Amino acid sequence: MADPLASRHDVARLLGRAAFGATAADLDAWTGKPYYELVEHLLTPSDLGSLEFDDATRLVDTAAGMYADRENGAFQLEQAQMWWLERMRNTRWPLRERMTLLWHDHFATAVSQPWPDVAMLMTQNQTLRGHAVGNFEELMKAITLDPAMLHWLDGALSVVGASNENFARELFELFTLGTSPQQYAETDIREAARALTGWVVDGFNQPVFDPARHDEGVKHVLGRRIVNRGAEEYLDVLDAALAMPAAPRFVAWKLVQKLAYDPGPADRLSQPDPLVARVGDELRRTHWDISAALRVLLTSEEFRLGPQRVVRQPVEQVVHACKALGVSAGRGPVLTALTDMGQRLFDPPNVGGWPTATEWISPGTSLARYAFSFDANNESGSAGFFGLFATLPPSSDLTAWAARLGLAGWHPNTERTMRTFLVDRAAADEAQRQAGVLMLALNSPDWTVM
Repeated sequence: MADPLASRHDVARLLGRAAFGATAADLDAWTGKPYYELVEHLLTPSDLGSLEFDDATRLVDTAAGMYADRENGAFQLEQAQMWWLERMRNTRWPLRERMTLLWHDHFATAVSQPWPDVAMLMTQNQTLRGHAVGNFEELMKAITLDPAMLHWLDGALSVVGASNENFARELFELFTLGTSPQQYAETDIREAARALTGWVVDGFNQPVFDPARHDEGVKHVLGRRIVNRGAEEYLDVLDAALAMPAAPRFVAWKLVQKLAYDPGPADRLSQPDPLVARVGDELRRTHWDISAALRVLLTSEEFRLGPQRVVRQPVEQVVHACKALGVSAGRGPVLTALTDMGQRLFDPPNVGGWPTATEWISPGTSLARYAFSFDANNESGSAGFFGLFATLPPSSDLTAWAARLGLAGWHPNTERTMRTFLVDRAAADEAQRQAGVLMLALNSPDWTVM
């Protein structure tokens, strides 16, 4: 297939879905260049240099979240959230950061008392980042023994004679196989839980295998006979799950759902969405190479040419706003806005993660988006929270506004609304008119849905 030249719409959509949004500079730099070249740049950026920072404890005490008192724990959590938001805005590898957020949602783990604490969640965050565009099988191995996960789904409490089934259940249902079709039974969950016994978290927040807590009996998981292998037995469980035909299709379904469109609930083996099938086949062919699967997804016609169908999460919208306007995302008002919108990093609502698609479009989240826009305009008085009105486009230049916000243009309905506002506020001063355009832009369908 010939490599098409990227239009401004292509650049805005690709970066809007997979890289926390485009900037005006991105639109100018990539429009007219080969589209696949931009995809490759996202997958393997060539200009990381020494500026790409990886120290997840740079702003967070390694003892964070020990919950010696609730106030200290809350403070450390806010520091961690602000650190990650600012990293999302500044990173020179935005696809990796976007995938880190995707896996945080997939393996939804929240700070809890007394465990997992903030330090454990930060360690997990680095684990997710390290495998974000790598190999899904290796990611599964790492997350199974992740200290935060061992506490979150009670693996650290699992012991011979009283195996806890929480992680085993989510391993099949939420992490690897799904339920469409369901290829596992309750007996598989019970047997897998037995095989996973023995892992605890030591005083240094490291996973440790305790042979005395491990069930040494024979188990039968997903049609496989698993004999005692002690600390290596969890690998047999993962191998059994990932070998199931539903596994690559389920992971592919999740990637398509988060980055392209909702593929629907159809049986992923007998009636798969075509793109889900191709992405899943690539995962199987490459032995779980996430980058290879993303390449198939991001270069597909369904992704590039289909209608706008991705409702962006609040984190994506807020980070893009800060990125496009050149201001910090790591600040208190941003955390307040995200809390009001229903998405707090390191604190997903349940093991299933955050809502998807139109669940983000509700009266409550809409009001929260307006509140964020209002704060953006008014937090610091007439100069505005962003303090950028002197550098923003003239209020009436809507083409320049779209470019500044990393969009290819406006839907006619959006432009009509903006022009009606400008007519109604013709007597207002320019800063007020600019503030109104910004507020309308950050609450438009063009901004919310990519």
